[in-house]
Amino acid sequence: MSTRQKRYFAISLIFFVLSGCASTKQFPIGSEVLVSGKEKPSWINRPTEKDTKKAKAFVGTSLNESMESQARAGALEDARKQIIDAMGVYGKRKINEVISSVGTVSDIINPGVVRDEATKMVSESIVKSRAHQYHIERWRRVTQSGVEYYYKAYVLVLFPNEQAAQITRDAIQTAAQNVKDEQDKRNIERALKVMEELKTNEW
Repeated sequence: MSTRQKRYFAISLIFFVLSGCASTKQFPIGSEVLVSGKEKPSWINRPTEKDTKKAKAFVGTSLNESMESQARAGALEDARKQIIDAMGVYGKRKINEVISSVGTVSDIINPGVVRDEATKMVSESIVKSRAHQYHIERWRRVTQSGVEYYYKAYVLVLFPNEQAAQITRDAIQTAAQNVKDEQDKRNIERALKVMEELKTNEW
């Protein structure tokens, strides 16, 4: 190897080492960098801006997943849980309003039971059919063992008020089958009637 070649090799080696040090400083262990994905849409943090007169907006968020398909499925499942919880709370509130109007106090329907029944009725395919928009991000994370990549997904689901009201009524009717007290049964029936028209800001 000639002197010129040795000098070139030495310079290249120094440049390589310095580049490695700079890279380590630029991306320390634990750092995360967005690799792909547009700027987050505003509906991720403010889903109510997508509410309509006929549908309520829900935003599902996934965990960090190694595959995009898993992230999408996780976001849908998160939205599904939110929808079911909202139905359970809404149904419980309507029953309590009816009970209060007749001047009695009674815990005749457990919202957890209503949620359980609604869970059976709100399938993943139903929620998927109501998915309005996705936002997908791909991230790079530096770990002690090297560089890892993961996906993060967000989904905007617009769930119709009419469908939500029907599912909630059906869930309450099923959950109320074990109610024995006649007055409680009448209160439930009254609550079901006032739930016929569900508005977006009610659930």
